[in-house]
Amino acid sequence: MVPNDFKWKHFAPTIILWCLRWYGSTPLSYANISDMLAERGISVHRTTIYRWFIQYAPLLRKKLNTDKHAAYGYAIARLIKEGKLRNDVKQRQIKTLNNRIESDHAPIKKLIVATGGFKSAKRAWSTIQGV
Repeated sequence: MVPNDFKWKHFAPTIILWCLRWYGSTPLSYANISDMLAERGISVHRTTIYRWFIQYAPLLRKKLNTDKHAAYGYAIARLIKEGKLRNDVKQRQIKTLNNRIESDHAPIKKLIVATGGFKSAKRAWSTIQGV
């Protein structure tokens, strides 16, 4: 998205993009998002968030964010060729995009290292279950 996409909007582009991200990636309603913004001192009516989603979500769906792993490019090209992905989807490769996702298993790694690794399948299962 370019800055002109947000021209004449009452709110900053970052606020609009926050709302789109929260609504598109979580099971929150427009009212929930409006309440979350109100807690942060930003007053936005839920119908405004709805209008933003209707206007901007189609623009966001045309980009597929991946890290720089080479296999993603081949997989995306194959999905487009097979008709499982739209032709107008563009891949956006940024090395650090999925660091947050990749680091979510850090607590489990700490447990594994602290215990000297898994000695049995039962220990691995109980660690994964959080027991």
